[in-house]
This record gives sequence, C-alpha cells and structure tokens, in this order.
Amino acid sequence: MADVNSKYYKRFKLIIGNNFWRYYLRRVYKKCIKDFRELNFRPSFRNRDFKCLLCGVGNEVTADEFISFVLKKNLKAEIVIIDIGNKQIKAVKRLVKDKYSDKKIKVVKYDALNLLDLLNKNSINWIETDGFLEYFDKFNLERLLKIWKKLLKPNGFITTRAMVSNNGFERLVDLLRVKIGRMWLGVKLYPHDKKEMNSLLKKLGYRFIIKSTLLPTFKRISLF
Repeated sequence: MADVNSKYYKRFKLIIGNNFWRYYLRRVYKKCIKDFRELNFRPSFRNRDFKCLLCGVGNEVTADEFISFVLKKNLKAEIVIIDIGNKQIKAVKRLVKDKYSDKKIKVVKYDALNLLDLLNKNSINWIETDGFLEYFDKFNLERLLKIWKKLLKPNGFITTRAMVSNNGFERLVDLLRVKIGRMWLGVKLYPHDKKEMNSLLKKLGYRFIIKSTLLPTFKRISLF
C-alpha cells in the first residue's frame, strides 16, 4: 500500500476527530469483545506479556481511545500502532510523547502487508482495526488475513468493522461509499461480500462471528 494522499488526514479527521467517534470506539470495542461469547471464547487482557496491535490508526483520537482502553485492562501492556500515512503517524507520536511517554508504545509508519518483517510470529494477543479491510482487494485481503493469523498467539484474537454487503441494497450503499472515498478522500476502497468473507475466513481456519451495526453494510467482525 502506498502512502495515502495529504488531503485524507485533514478530511477524514472531520469524521473521526470528535467526541462521537470516541463514544463509537468505546462502544464497539466492548461489543466486539462481548461477541466472542457466542463462540465460547473469552479474550484475556491480563497476560503479563500482553501485546496488541492497532493496524491502521486514522488519527490521534483513535490512538488515544485504543491506548486508553488497553491500559485500563492492563497497565503493563505493550502497544504497537501502525499506519502508512505520514501525518497520522506524526500526530500519534506527538500524542504518545505528551500523554503516554511512560508506557510501552511503539508507533511506526508501516505497510500492514509487511508486518512479518516488523513483528515476530505468535507475538500478538489482540489485533484491532476499524474500516481497514476495505483498503484491500480480494487478493491482498487474503494476504493480510494470513499475516494476522501468523502474528497471533495461540489465544490471540482480532476485532474489526468493515464494509461487508449481504444483499443488493447493501451493495449499492457500498458502491456509494467507494465513490465518496475516491472523490472526497482520494483513496480507493474495495467492498466485500458477506458470503465471500465467510468463505475466506473459513478457508484460513478462523473461528469468527459477523454482526450488524447501525450503519448499513458496516459489520462488526470478531475472529480468532
């Protein structure tokens, strides 16, 4: 993935730089983790060597909420945050320096498809990201999910939200989002089909659950 263009950070910040976004993140973190109960799986945050990855950060508000959520569960957690945007990374580094300098937090400009060069296999307890899967076409989405699986510890887990359409109406909604992403944000997005997503996750050996959110086609996905 190439670096996103300069207008992305400024324009997208209008959406994810406010208090509503903070409320949304707090809510979906809890909901995604709670969803695991339906799979008879209970994620643990209490490991002494707990390590998590925020894969694609968007901006410093997202980073702040993620860090705060993790540290409330484990003050000694190690946190890795990546993104390919220069402005995002600079803003998050400032946040960490000003607010979390005494914590084990690493902020890196990095391509998610090269994560195995940055992180060891079986080293991550939790991978979290929001609205990230739609930046990958089918081929690269499979690559990404394979990489994530290799990074997870045996009891590791992933939470995310993504454009996953389930019918004709939802596909039209996703096409509109793709157009807005291209015209307003200057990025290329790839909507995904629920049946194809189910098939891919099963193929890769994940156990997972996909739940609806208040936004059409935007689904909560919890997997391990």
